[in-house]
Amino acid sequence: MDEGSEIKSLGEGRYSFWIGRQRYTLSTKLEAARFCRVVDTVRELVDGFPSNLSQDERLVLALMAFSHKLDELGERVDELAGRFGGDKD
Repeated sequence: MDEGSEIKSLGEGRYSFWIGRQRYTLSTKLEAARFCRVVDTVRELVDGFPSNLSQDERLVLALMAFSHKLDELGERVDELAGRFGGDKD
């Protein structure tokens, strides 16, 4: 694992990590494994956009892509709930 992909625990829920061209340090109440999955997902999204875009542009696009995927999953859950939830009337 190269240093750029490492998520460093600083203790007490604080982490330092790289996304794109910038290092971020923040605190979270998420469990470590879940936090690392979230960071890895965001990294994959950001890394998928052209490197000639600014860091902010890449982060906004990642946020939009993540929101789109979440919306699709919500629609799918609603569809499955309707199909398997049954109508109690």
